[in-house]
Amino acid sequence: MEAQTFFIRSVMVQNVIMGIIVAIIVGLLIRTIWEKKLNHVILVVIWGLFALWFFNGPLWGFSAVTVSPEGLKVHYGFLSVFQNTILPVDTHWKIRRYLGGIRKLKKLYFFQLSTRQSLKVRGRDKLEVLKALGAAIDRINGRPMGTIEERPVNM
Repeated sequence: MEAQTFFIRSVMVQNVIMGIIVAIIVGLLIRTIWEKKLNHVILVVIWGLFALWFFNGPLWGFSAVTVSPEGLKVHYGFLSVFQNTILPVDTHWKIRRYLGGIRKLKKLYFFQLSTRQSLKVRGRDKLEVLKALGAAIDRINGRPMGTIEERPVNM
């Protein structure tokens, strides 16, 4: 079986968001170094470390998965240097439902590989992508490796 990539959300959009944040931080860093304000340089470096932590933390989910016989490559974006990884092919998966919005009326879904979660998506077409990803993992293993959990996780 050749490698197949499933896009839960656009990796390009994630990379653009990360690129804008990096451009702002680098621009501020250059400006504060140019003006020779050491306190501001320290603050900009702290904000840069905070941004790096955020994109590598539990609040930022993956947006694409490449399924191949070598493993499941999880794509978070270019700033998620500690999150981008390759998981074993026999990793268990779940499609979970989440109720979002202020009044908790929006049905959102996310894909969970072991302890890693994807970004939350909405709509039947995105749910079909999640199901196709699960089916591809099952197909490469030759047996069911996961389930769809209909009960919302935040109830």
